[in-house]
Amino acid sequence: MAEKKQQPPDQAQRDLITGELDTTMLVEAAAGTGKTTAMISRMVALLAEGKCPIDTMAAVTFTRKSAAELRARFQIDLEKAARAAKGEAGRCLRVAVEAIERCFIGTIHSFCARLLR
Repeated sequence: MAEKKQQPPDQAQRDLITGELDTTMLVEAAAGTGKTTAMISRMVALLAEGKCPIDTMAAVTFTRKSAAELRARFQIDLEKAARAAKGEAGRCLRVAVEAIERCFIGTIHSFCARLLR
């Protein structure tokens, strides 16, 4: 008999991150706990639901390395979601894929510098 995969103890909070799209939230957790995965899932969900256009979306991290990882993983997941989605969600995601370079993903320093420019 196949063993059922156990959910993490904070699954309810993880579900809020991807499900409560009209709520602003801060996610704080230790390294390796899934913050990047949760952030990407939330970003894709926001786009699929039409809650925000990609050119108004910003994802801010602390290091250039984490920003590069976030950017690469977001693109992969967004393209995958766009291929799988149907109807209005699919249309929203395909539009986002076409304009992905307009989404700001970077460090706090680069975000502030962009605002000042």
